[in-house]
Amino acid sequence: MATKKSSSRDTDPQEIYVSRSEKKRLAKNIEEIAKELVELSPAHIKKLPADELLKAELHNSRDLKGGALKRQTKFIAGLLRESGTDEILAFLAERKGSHLKQTGEFHELERLREDIITEVLAAREEAWHNHEHLTESWQSDTIAAACRRFPALSLNALKKSALRYAATRKPVHRREIFRQLHAAMERQQFTETTPPTTEE
Repeated sequence: MATKKSSSRDTDPQEIYVSRSEKKRLAKNIEEIAKELVELSPAHIKKLPADELLKAELHNSRDLKGGALKRQTKFIAGLLRESGTDEILAFLAERKGSHLKQTGEFHELERLREDIITEVLAAREEAWHNHEHLTESWQSDTIAAACRRFPALSLNALKKSALRYAATRKPVHRREIFRQLHAAMERQQFTETTPPTTEE
């Protein structure tokens, strides 16, 4: 009895078999990506490395809520299965990295502001015990270090804000210290990222 020869086109079933649990995991991952995409701002959607259909559906999802949003998210997940997710994942990872960088910078400025406040309050208390009045001639090591860190800072303006907070404890002066630090940091980042002009 002749035996049936296997064709070279026959596929090993083990090569195409995907377990039910693996299918669920893959589906869940894609849906998680879809959920993250529908939360993107219009500016980020514009930069997304995706076709116009996906971008349009993401824009359409922005005003949806509840069940309608869930259905739209599943539809977007279906589009992702067809188009692939590699480039989109790289984009989201870069965006998260940028967000983490901004968060780290924010915390750095907060710590610097608290160091300035701690120093000025201690200096004011010491001056009070010595029956003196703390003035702008006060020497602050923390503010001096901040000015070295961010050259665009105005030492006198930062001192004034710190002294006003120490005298009044009003949050407006606390916020002003942070605003000055943040503006100086942005000025420095702009200077570092702007290429020098070359004279012809």
